[in-house]
Amino acid sequence: MNKNELNTEQIILEAAETEFLEKGYGNAKMVAIAKRANVSHSMLHYYFRTKEKLFQMIFRKKMQNLLQPLGVIFDKNLPFEQTIRQIIETQFNFVAKQPRLPLFIFNEILSNKTNRELVFEFLVPHFTIFLNKVENLLNAEIEKGNIRPISLKDFIMNIISINISIFIAMPIIQDIFQTNDRKTIEKILKERRESNIQFILNALRP
Repeated sequence: MNKNELNTEQIILEAAETEFLEKGYGNAKMVAIAKRANVSHSMLHYYFRTKEKLFQMIFRKKMQNLLQPLGVIFDKNLPFEQTIRQIIETQFNFVAKQPRLPLFIFNEILSNKTNRELVFEFLVPHFTIFLNKVENLLNAEIEKGNIRPISLKDFIMNIISINISIFIAMPIIQDIFQTNDRKTIEKILKERRESNIQFILNALRP
């Protein structure tokens, strides 16, 4: 694939992502995606024959963007609390770059059996290695008496729920405090990220 083809493919993927996030998976149309990407409908089908293929490609890229930085955390051999901090920060920052993604996942993936199966078919084998490392880290600290007993499931659920909730609630928060100022929102998110880190670390301490 030459450079022009790569650029066209990326433009289509970006257009499709916007269409999915704005309209939902069910209401997204290939014709609308082609229009957003400024390509012909036939060209869109040349690169991605179906909406399902487009969705799968976008999802894989998103998960790779999350899994890649998570995967290198353990290569740094950091102390326990710094490792946990980086895990929480990485997941928070990932969602911060695409704040509409959590609601999209809730509405279009968790409620759609076909999409949910596609998600877990890709995610589970790629995420398992990272989860095993997290579980080994937690168990080692539990055995030393440095943290209270906690299952891997509860630990991961704590991170996901506390990090994602702020982004789901953000439109309400903006209305309550009557602000759409980017710097103000960035300040809120920065403070919340640190608060989330401290909350989870404090919950781990004996």
